[in-house]
Amino acid sequence: MRKIKLFILILSLGLTSSISFSEEGEEEAVQPSNPQELLEIVKQGQFADTQQQRDREAQFRNEKNRQAKLLSDAKDERARLEREAARLEQKFEANEALLVVAEEQLRERLGSLNEIFGHLAGNTTEARNIMEQSITAAQFGKEREEFMTALGSKMNEGIKLASIEELETLWYELQREINASGEVVKFNTEVITTDGNVENRDVVRVGNFNVVSDGQYLTYSPSRGTYSELPSQPAGRYTSQTSDILNGDTFPVQFAVDPTGPQGGSLLASLISMPSTWGKMQEGGPVGYMLMAIGLLATLLFIWRFYELWNIRGGVIAQSASSTLSNDNALGRILKIAEDDKEADTETLELKMAEQILKERPTVEGLNWVLKIVSVVAPLMGLFGTIIGMIETFTMITLFGTGDPKTMASGISTALVTTWLGLMVAIPTTFMYATVNNISRGILGTIEESSTGMAAKRSEGTS
Repeated sequence: MRKIKLFILILSLGLTSSISFSEEGEEEAVQPSNPQELLEIVKQGQFADTQQQRDREAQFRNEKNRQAKLLSDAKDERARLEREAARLEQKFEANEALLVVAEEQLRERLGSLNEIFGHLAGNTTEARNIMEQSITAAQFGKEREEFMTALGSKMNEGIKLASIEELETLWYELQREINASGEVVKFNTEVITTDGNVENRDVVRVGNFNVVSDGQYLTYSPSRGTYSELPSQPAGRYTSQTSDILNGDTFPVQFAVDPTGPQGGSLLASLISMPSTWGKMQEGGPVGYMLMAIGLLATLLFIWRFYELWNIRGGVIAQSASSTLSNDNALGRILKIAEDDKEADTETLELKMAEQILKERPTVEGLNWVLKIVSVVAPLMGLFGTIIGMIETFTMITLFGTGDPKTMASGISTALVTTWLGLMVAIPTTFMYATVNNISRGILGTIEESSTGMAAKRSEGTS
């Protein structure tokens, strides 16, 4: 009996907990106090479950009926659309048959006009392509290109004839472009600078070859319909002529024209892409920089030595023409020895003057030997750079082969530029050394001649 009571108690606790969790928001279920209350609770639960099941079944049947109606409606709509598609397809086929007949009638009626349409369409398209790239487009505007495009499309359709006004406009635009090729015109327009800014400038258009501003060649940008500065300009001897033609009131004016094309042409592009003298020197690499530094130092040394020797030479010449001895020049200091020591014999006097000449010689000859060394070493350094460049070239050939010459260009350029720089330093330095050396020898020759003459004069006076 105790086991039955315990089982009933556990069952009642389970039922009450399931009822309390399944119905949210309701008040907490009442706990049964005897088996009769538990029986009532179980009965009420069975009734509630049965009612919920009936409600769900009714909802499912309603939803099933609604889905069936939707399916039926969709099938009806598909059938209607299939019938409409079949009708439109029949109509399309009929229209195609009519179109074939109409096109045949159109060709018969047009006759030779088809050739005219073809010629007009071809000429209009060709003219439009030329005018889109022509440097006259920035002056004449984009309207003519739009007209050419519209006329070309109309002629390609082959349905409507071109009007007299359209034909005259086409004739006018072609004739205007032909006339512009032989004109030199100055006008104001927008120019795009290299930093992206837009400026209004006076420009000169030389035919359909080049457009220039003050000191600059310009190019035409079809995408923006304006002129723009070239990223780099050709040599100064060409750009200097742009100012002459911009400011010139009378002709002829000397001007460099690139005749190879309306976009600056291949010739101007080649001139721009060619490196400047400084750019060529930079291709020599470290050896090239060393040669340039040595050449600069040698030039500065020559200037200093030439100035110093010229002053020494002037002092010596002035002293040789003067009877008064002075200590501010080499010859005066040497001859002063003979004047200060009048009792000395000729041999002693010669030795003393020879000693003074030896003291003056370093000042006269100075650093002339440096120029001589530079004139000898510079070609050797150029040869050293040549070897480095050839080693680089053969390395590129080993890695990439000989298919692309650009891979070898850097090494060959280094080899040639260093040789060029070596000779460019050596040849002038050789002339510099010869110049200062001859001046030094002339000064020393004058000093020795005067000192020997003084010794001979003293010897004659003693005898």
